[in-house]
Amino acid sequence: MAHKTFFKDIKGNIALNIFPILMRLIAMYFGTRIYNSWLAQLGVSMNNPEEASKKLTAITQQMATDPSTATKYALSLTPGSNVVVYAFLIFFVLVCAGVGYAMVDKMRNPDYEINAFKDSLQIFGNRYFFPTLFITVLLGIFVEAGLSFYLIPGIWFFLMFSQSFYVLKDDVDKTGKWSLRMAFASFGRSARVIRGHKTTLLFICIEFFLWEIINLMTHEILSIWLHPYEQLTLAAFYTKISELDKAESDQKAA
Repeated sequence: MAHKTFFKDIKGNIALNIFPILMRLIAMYFGTRIYNSWLAQLGVSMNNPEEASKKLTAITQQMATDPSTATKYALSLTPGSNVVVYAFLIFFVLVCAGVGYAMVDKMRNPDYEINAFKDSLQIFGNRYFFPTLFITVLLGIFVEAGLSFYLIPGIWFFLMFSQSFYVLKDDVDKTGKWSLRMAFASFGRSARVIRGHKTTLLFICIEFFLWEIINLMTHEILSIWLHPYEQLTLAAFYTKISELDKAESDQKAA
């Protein structure tokens, strides 16, 4: 479904995702600069790959021998830089949520006319902004808490609550208003909707991860195609499982 939708309107899908794509390119540019600056502080120059490899190997061996030296070599940002990074990530997630909402609307209603600029920034209107921001922060806390215990709980929390953004959209569209209670309830409804489909979503995420490794090799240039494809795939996934959940609920009600 995602492949067909993407190739049916390649220019339109790229235009709808233009803000996330540009943000990824900007993040790559500044990330590379920060990384090179960090290597320079370690005395590592990539102009001489062989010497750089020896230096990094020596640092790795020193940290393995004496773990307390890890803080000496760790990449650290200033408090101001940390705020900028987190604000950038939250803005990126909110824009992606708006793009996803537009794609779900288009899949459910083929006659829906997408306005690339307006729809990609629709989250920042009064209708979705505060509950979506709340979900973004809370989901980040859940996933980070899970990862702090072990990798698997973090992934489990992510999969279980991953549909919260879409669930919230459906609830807000149905009632025409939002509340913090509705935002909280979206986590429970996400867990219900995704039940029986976590493995499918996990394989989708693994596919994305492998594509992102290749994307890094292109310095995010592949994002021009990859990001719209990822967004479409996730929107198509939710559209499908929400239809199955609705059919199941209607069957039980009958």
